Amino acid sequence: MDEDMVTLEAALYVSGRALTLEELSDLIGKSQSSTQKILDNLGFEYNQREGALEVVALPRDRYAMQLKPELTPRVGKLIPGGLLSFATLQTLVFIALKQPIMQSELVAQRGTHCYDHVKELIEKKFIDTVPEGRSKLLTTTPLFADYFGLDSDRVKLKAQLKFKMKKILDDQRESEESIAQEVL
Repeated sequence: MDEDMVTLEAALYVSGRALTLEELSDLIGKSQSSTQKILDNLGFEYNQREGALEVVALPRDRYAMQLKPELTPRVGKLIPGGLLSFATLQTLVFIALKQPIMQSELVAQRGTHCYDHVKELIEKKFIDTVPEGRSKLLTTTPLFADYFGLDSDRVKLKAQLKFKMKKILDDQRESEESIAQEVL
């Protein structure tokens, strides 16, 4: 790997967030088109390795290094702040697909346990709330879109989510069921 690629890899690793193409270009002192080619090559190398990490291009010319989603159920208990439970993840998907949604409607559809889910999702910065009368209007945040590799545009996000989250939910459910069977 050349020095610029190693620098970009290090930047994506240590940042813990998505970085813009502009930030990455400034870091190595190259044009954005040159930087994008290097990032594409870095992403290709990670894909060829078939390892645990991937370099992903996000909307608005941003890039991130992340754990491959299919590995999350196996190592999720080690993630700082903990992994979302299956029920909380279901609530998050429901909010994302129905957003904007009133919390009162969410509770009517999914039950009062959703109050705890909403609190956790706010703490993890996956959803925002805006007071609306005696309830709250719930929407997902840009962090939610970035974390799950989705577009921040709500229409595109909803379409992507239907495909992507099904696999994540299935994997999470299988993991929880397997743990429950081991305990019994």
